[in-house]
Amino acid sequence: MEYCLDTGDLEMVKKVADLYPIRCFSMNPSIAVNCLRGTGRTFLQNAKMIREVIGEDTPFYLEAMGDTAEEMIEDAHKIRQEIKGNTMIKIPACPQGFKAIRLLKEEDILCSCTAIYDFNQAMLAAEAGAYCVAVYVSRVDNSGGDGIEVVRKIKEAFVMEGIACKVSAASLKQVNYLEKAALAGADNVTVTLDLLEKMAIHPLTQKTLDTFRADWESLFGEGMRVANMTE
Repeated sequence: MEYCLDTGDLEMVKKVADLYPIRCFSMNPSIAVNCLRGTGRTFLQNAKMIREVIGEDTPFYLEAMGDTAEEMIEDAHKIRQEIKGNTMIKIPACPQGFKAIRLLKEEDILCSCTAIYDFNQAMLAAEAGAYCVAVYVSRVDNSGGDGIEVVRKIKEAFVMEGIACKVSAASLKQVNYLEKAALAGADNVTVTLDLLEKMAIHPLTQKTLDTFRADWESLFGEGMRVANMTE
């Protein structure tokens, strides 16, 4: 399962790329607006700066806007023209979106179908040629459904039918959802820096490290490390 950082915050991207094993990055329009407000940077300028940090080979998912398939495709072309490297297009799960995915697939442009809330949308997206389907888990839950169960059913159907399409568990708000998404078969989970830090830290780990340090320094002295030792 791959972790995908969902942000448009350039400094956050730099921090996460330095510390954590993140294999892809993404942002939706709302995230982009929240991160760019007051910076003076445009969407494309910011995306280019993120691409410079993560490198050209790293998958980078950027969303096309538009009410029609033609408008979404036009945006997709502009994004791919300006943001070089392994850049993929996010297209919403709607009739015009399914059309856009199908036509972009014919151009060998990989698309993630986003804002999926149920099984049927995912199946239509996969049939249209989507590379990935992104289920908005927490939003499904907030509307009275079971987002993780939706992920599980989609993944089971894809495996059963031999459909080569990734399933992403997106819009995760609690760290325990990451475990549930993995056990449900998600190929990809979108995360924030806050979720990553909660995953990385456990109070018992720190307690163990404190014990290791105390034991070590009781014999070798405060601040001594292996690199400082002589034979």
